[in-house]
Amino acid sequence: MADDSRARLIAYLCQAGLSTARANAVLNDYTLGLAGKQRAWADTFGDTPAQQAVASIVREAADLIAPEAA
Repeated sequence: MADDSRARLIAYLCQAGLSTARANAVLNDYTLGLAGKQRAWADTFGDTPAQQAVASIVREAADLIAPEAA
């Protein structure tokens, strides 16, 4: 599903005049920024087990958007 969504967005950006390489770069930059914002937000959560559990879920969602480099 995500790959289909990405392909549709790339096709749309190409129809709008971007090259495929530029459309991919724009989308990659956006997803990296979004995932980074989610990780930064998760870092602001408290230290209780419940808060850390929620922060972990937010980080997992960020990894789905753009996996963090190991």
